[in-house]
Amino acid sequence: MNRYYTTFEAARLLGVSLPTVVNWIKARRIKAHRTPGGHRRIAREDLAAFMIRHGMPLPADLDDAAHARRKALVIAEGGPAREGTVRQLAAAGYAVEQASPGFAAGAAVVRFAPDVLVIHATAEDGGEVLRALRADRDLAGTPIVALGHPDWIPQLQEAGCAVAIARPPADGVLEAAVASALGAGSGGGAGGGGSPTSRRRRGPRRPSTD
Repeated sequence: MNRYYTTFEAARLLGVSLPTVVNWIKARRIKAHRTPGGHRRIAREDLAAFMIRHGMPLPADLDDAAHARRKALVIAEGGPAREGTVRQLAAAGYAVEQASPGFAAGAAVVRFAPDVLVIHATAEDGGEVLRALRADRDLAGTPIVALGHPDWIPQLQEAGCAVAIARPPADGVLEAAVASALGAGSGGGAGGGGSPTSRRRRGPRRPSTD
């Protein structure tokens, strides 16, 4: 099974013309990579995520890629900042939910069983949100990515965050941080394996040219 698709192969799976796929890539609607020879390649997970976002039926070739999407729970007070974080992660192919700190976050963790937690830190030590998450033994193996003041990065990492980045993050920084945290925790990115949290918890819960 292909891990990456050429633009021609992607066009066939999408049921559109090759120029349409190229235009979508140029417009950054579909994420693509360049080979050393300069050819575009689209990861199967990114292609599946694009089709899901736009309500396109998934072909059998991509069905397992969709089911393997990693889940990110964004914990922060409601507002444009939280919505922006959610949009960035969804565009990167993650299944995303959001919750406010406190009881809502705890309920979302049980119901959604996230693979990674993304928080908006309110203090250099992560505040009450981070302390509560780190105190939950069921979340011991779930990596946390924190967005906070640039001066807080070292302290946030010392407090237990897998990755800490400055807020607001530059283009691509948040996605890279989450992928790094997941890779360090269980060897995967947005299209990696299953959810370790879901196993712990119960209840509501080749190559060719372009």
